[in-house]
Amino acid sequence: MNRRFQHIQHAIASRLNGKRAPELCALIGAGGDFGSAEKHAPPNAEPAFVPEDVEAPQQPASSTLPPEPLQQPSFSADAMEAALGLVDVATLAELKGVTRSWRALAQRVLCSRLCRRGGQPVPTRLDQITDLDVEQLIEAGRPGDAAVAGRMLPGLARLHGYGYVVDVAAVRAADLQNGAGDMRRPSLLHGTAKDALNSCISGEGEPPLELTIAAVACAGSGIVCGFPVQQLREGGVTVLNLSGLQVAAAMLVAYFFPAMSVVLKNCNLLKNSLDVKSATMLAKIGAEKGIMLSGMTRDQSLAYFSGQNLRPADAILIASDLKFMAVVTTLFLSNNSIGDEGAKAIAEALKVNAVLTSVDLQANSIRDDGAKAIAEALKVNAVVTELWLGGNNIPDEGAKAIAEALKVNAVLTSLDLAGALFSGRIGDDGAKAIAEALKVNAVLTKLNLQYNSNMGDAGKKAVQDAVRGRSGYVLEL
Repeated sequence: MNRRFQHIQHAIASRLNGKRAPELCALIGAGGDFGSAEKHAPPNAEPAFVPEDVEAPQQPASSTLPPEPLQQPSFSADAMEAALGLVDVATLAELKGVTRSWRALAQRVLCSRLCRRGGQPVPTRLDQITDLDVEQLIEAGRPGDAAVAGRMLPGLARLHGYGYVVDVAAVRAADLQNGAGDMRRPSLLHGTAKDALNSCISGEGEPPLELTIAAVACAGSGIVCGFPVQQLREGGVTVLNLSGLQVAAAMLVAYFFPAMSVVLKNCNLLKNSLDVKSATMLAKIGAEKGIMLSGMTRDQSLAYFSGQNLRPADAILIASDLKFMAVVTTLFLSNNSIGDEGAKAIAEALKVNAVLTSVDLQANSIRDDGAKAIAEALKVNAVVTELWLGGNNIPDEGAKAIAEALKVNAVLTSLDLAGALFSGRIGDDGAKAIAEALKVNAVLTKLNLQYNSNMGDAGKKAVQDAVRGRSGYVLEL
């Protein structure tokens, strides 16, 4: 019987993991029962460590238990709680937005996982929480909860994660200001500040950056990476200079966004030497908080970023903003270096943006993976009519992926797949795949395949034959 329940618990966890609140409602068969205030501020937006509301129902009501195949005969609420113990933190946070009873259960499971010490009962009040697992919060995409914890948990004594333990009181007392160096945006990662912070952390070797940033966000004071961290945590900052960010500073900003009482509606984080991970973290929090990250405004119709030496992280921030914009029709992002990671981010934005009609991504070091991501976006995007991908060294596999997209895309009229001038990549196989797509695609009327030096006569002939006889078709080979 135990094996049967273990199997059921693992099955439930696998079905729930990775789902957002609306998907969970449908999967569980539950209708929301939150009041208007709770709907305005979704329960899943509260910190993950918040204990269960003692006045809320202690177990899910039978009407909210999952239907088949999740609901099982004689599957008790205790067993359901055990199953949720196998669910990831991000999904548990989303589960709090399903119903009040599921919120109570998810709160209890989360608090047990994040705040419970060995042999101790699960905290039921904020002032009972002495320990917090920040690694799980960070890996769940909720690093900001570390900063919020520093403000909300008066008894917090230790942060845990990555095999290390942070002494919160020691961090509060530490001097994290280097005093010398670049005062415009001094670094946290060198000199006396680094030594002071490391002395607050026990464990073998060098603690990871994620943990040290969490420690500063939770309990640091003074000016760190150019930011008044205690004021940010307590909501006392109304103006924030976000220029000149390096990776550590960008991560610190990301950790503080959820804790800030002033809501930033627009900021510009481009050209700050961010890495993909920190940009992705900022984009996630920006999307949750409705913050524009690239300096664009929601009401602009033209987004011009060509030739600005932008990198993958910058494209991730731009893509995050594009998801909010309701009137932008043209994106110029050519002659940068966004690469495959940046192209993937733009592709994700194209899946949800319903107004962009012209997208210029020429000369951006995009290769197979980026082309494949854009191809997947073209399969679902119903508005982009012009797409420039020339000068990107896209090989045959990327061309084949785009060809598959052309078989189902019904709106794209102009496509530029020209190669880089001295290193064209699409060969005969890619050209033949595109030719096959053109036999069923009657919408595309302009195609540029110039400068693909790997393409021979066979590939060119296949494309020419595919569009032969089409009046007004513009084909450049």
